Amino acid sequence: MKLKKLHAFVMFALFLTPSFLSAQTADEIIAKHIKAHGGAEKWEQVNALKITGRFTAFSLEKDFTTYKTKCGAYYSDLYLGEQHVFEGFNGKCGWTIDPWQEIDFARNINTIETNVFKQKAEFFTPFLNYKEKGHQVEFVGKENVDGSEMYVLKLTRNDGKSEKWFLDAKTYLEYKCEASWVDFARPAPAEMYFDDFRNVDGIILPFFVERIFWQRDRITQIENVEINPKVDKSLFAMPKRKEISKLSFMQGDWNVKLEFVGRQGTYQERGTTESCIQFASTNLLQEKISYENYFPNTLSINFTYDATSKKYRIAAFNDFTSTFDMFQGDLNENTLIMEDTHISYSENKNANRTCRQFIYTKIDENQFTVENKISNDEGKNWIPQARLTYTRKTNENLSKK
Repeated sequence: MKLKKLHAFVMFALFLTPSFLSAQTADEIIAKHIKAHGGAEKWEQVNALKITGRFTAFSLEKDFTTYKTKCGAYYSDLYLGEQHVFEGFNGKCGWTIDPWQEIDFARNINTIETNVFKQKAEFFTPFLNYKEKGHQVEFVGKENVDGSEMYVLKLTRNDGKSEKWFLDAKTYLEYKCEASWVDFARPAPAEMYFDDFRNVDGIILPFFVERIFWQRDRITQIENVEINPKVDKSLFAMPKRKEISKLSFMQGDWNVKLEFVGRQGTYQERGTTESCIQFASTNLLQEKISYENYFPNTLSINFTYDATSKKYRIAAFNDFTSTFDMFQGDLNENTLIMEDTHISYSENKNANRTCRQFIYTKIDENQFTVENKISNDEGKNWIPQARLTYTRKTNENLSKK
């Protein structure tokens, strides 16, 4: 009997330990915090938000548009000073077009920026369903901030990044947040302040957010919030460079007619094969094709664009010869001309070397041709060798595979 009483006393004492009380207090505070924002039941009905308003950076105020989804996807069209910036995030990885970095195409964001984009993607604060997200929360205590009593919560995200949130002890709405931010792709400590809370169809959101880091000051003033708008999911996908997008006509599954020049100098049909051309990554188009011209050839052909030379480039690996070949050229309207006259794999220039040229010509959305020519005088004269005609496979063809 004494042992049972002792066990009961120990368990009661454990319940009164600071860690247990902190956990209980944190959950109670968060429950009231969620209720102050309209309640969990109301937020469960929110699948997406479209937010528009004015954004101030570098002392210039401009319009902005932001989309957020329940799955953590985020997209924003905004200005940082005079520079037009785009940001996208699918919940795990993201991209940005930021002319401040002197990069005029979409680039992948780094680890620090990923943490920031996760913060930007939140509907309001990260405490809604925080346990399901794998976050941890610790009740730090109370502090007086700007003359008001605040509950202080430390949030540790599932990636180990931590934030310090200050919730008004009377309203349970967020007043301030201290978290790691980013400045020109580098980490920066930041303070965020929230104000002007408004009711939008039963959910409560701050219409004024000020973010301070280093000497930067960013102000977001919301003018309109649309709940559950239609969202084009392609917004969150990293956009291709405009130059590589022009080769999108080649993307797909193709039937390919093979023609090679015979001894009489005319094209002779040598059967058909298949080709698959897909984007291996955002700005890398890749073709897989096999054919026989006396011997079997299996090729992996990579198409890219080089901003420095302002030229398209091809890197082609031939399994038969076990070699990589490089080609470079230009796209003019519907014709891409690639050749290797500028490339030499030897320190000693060989005047008698054989150069090659490939001409890709778009016929329409469902057909294009590739002509292969050679030159023995550094591209002054070109001799036809082969012609491949690509015809897009229909849905019926694909279903039979």
